[in-house]
Amino acid sequence: MKRSERICCHLFSVKRPYTVVVAVVLVAILGFVSLTGMNLELLPNINLPFTVIITPYGGASPEQVEYTVTQPMEQSMATLTNISSIDSISQENLSIVILEFQETANMDTALIEIRENLDMLSTMLPDEVGSSTVMRLNPDMMPIMVASVSVADQSIADASSYIESDILPELESLEGVASVNASGLAEYQIEVLLRDDWIEDVNEEIQEAIMEQMMTEQGMQEGVPEGGILTGRCPVSLLMTLLRMERSQRTSCPERTAGS
Repeated sequence: MKRSERICCHLFSVKRPYTVVVAVVLVAILGFVSLTGMNLELLPNINLPFTVIITPYGGASPEQVEYTVTQPMEQSMATLTNISSIDSISQENLSIVILEFQETANMDTALIEIRENLDMLSTMLPDEVGSSTVMRLNPDMMPIMVASVSVADQSIADASSYIESDILPELESLEGVASVNASGLAEYQIEVLLRDDWIEDVNEEIQEAIMEQMMTEQGMQEGVPEGGILTGRCPVSLLMTLLRMERSQRTSCPERTAGS
């Protein structure tokens, strides 16, 4: 700025002080109004043109989920207005379909069309397929804070129990906290192992009891005393003796050790 221009600015401020004061007050008022009207958000309000459809299918393999749920879902969603691309993930017990719309698409209208297509498609799916969940991708769904927690002088299991029972409820009770999720916590599990030789013994006892009952009922119907000759031309006593001999031979065999 030249010296003559600076002199003109000073002269204007000196000659018109009220105008300068009013301009400064207006700027201060506009700044205060703008500051109080700003919303506290992590990210600005962005309308992402993405929608995710999650459909459970309990007890189904990835191949069954692909042919039974995912492919019909993709064919039905391909008729939506302003659809840009369709991606899908088929895994065990779950089908995930990701829809991408054009930037100019109205997502509220798109959600209505998606639900209408799902209602028509649900009548053609098996009864084992669960209800579909429609989710819009929103930046506000992202967590605003991620923290790692450890408890001194405690094992992982004890620390996990303490975090789940004490820390999580305290965080959820804070004002403005919508949800708190924890991952990596240890869980107690009970593993039960059955010995194969015991299972075989139980199965043999069940087979013997069933055969004895069958032989007894057949002998009573034909008027033949127990131990007589049946239609298979094999005495009951001989058959039961053979079964007991086979069982005794199995139990008398030495068990293999880890080093043998």
